[in-house]
Amino acid sequence: MPIITGIVPSPDKPGHVVILVDGVAFATVPEASAAGLAPGQDSAAAGAEPPRKAAAGEQKTYDRALRLLSFRARSAKELEKRLIEKGEPREHVATAIARLSANGLLDDARFAEAKARSGIVGKPRSRRRIEQDLARKGVARDVAEAAIRRVMADEGTDELAVAERAARKKLRSLSGLDPMEQRQKLYAFLARQGYAPDVVRRALRGVLDAPHAPPPEDEGA
Repeated sequence: MPIITGIVPSPDKPGHVVILVDGVAFATVPEASAAGLAPGQDSAAAGAEPPRKAAAGEQKTYDRALRLLSFRARSAKELEKRLIEKGEPREHVATAIARLSANGLLDDARFAEAKARSGIVGKPRSRRRIEQDLARKGVARDVAEAAIRRVMADEGTDELAVAERAARKKLRSLSGLDPMEQRQKLYAFLARQGYAPDVVRRALRGVLDAPHAPPPEDEGA
């Protein structure tokens, strides 16, 4: 079992001490952090691991992070939270996150863009809903907003077009209702989805009031 064998002043960091474990420099910490330490104690009391053991622990955390990412894409915050929930040490998690990011395996901008594309090109979702979903996953607001802008620009679409597509899809389930009920239910549906009132009104005009409006699309065709 590694033992603390000495605590000496740091030669190059005033106010810090060097903790020796089995005669080897183990860590440099502020004097206050070493207040409860003394020679003869287990090195675990220093709040860290011997170098070789620490490296093995970091690799274990990194490998676990890779396995989690193999199941599905995650944001950095989401991955960090999951690793900590699984009992990985925070310092190892931080190292794994940094390493994955440096290797291009963890990228919040790319993650946010994929989520935004799914909500804009796939099942139509409002900008607000996409931003809320990304926020829950720990993606910064500016990163989420930039991702949505990029996808909309790439697809040549906007919030109104996405809302109209959502309305047409919903309209298929309202075909047995009279026009007023359809309008009321569509308005409520789009509002619940997070579209702004002005966008909702314009979408309903485009879907329900346009001359010779085409029937709702059959996306399963």
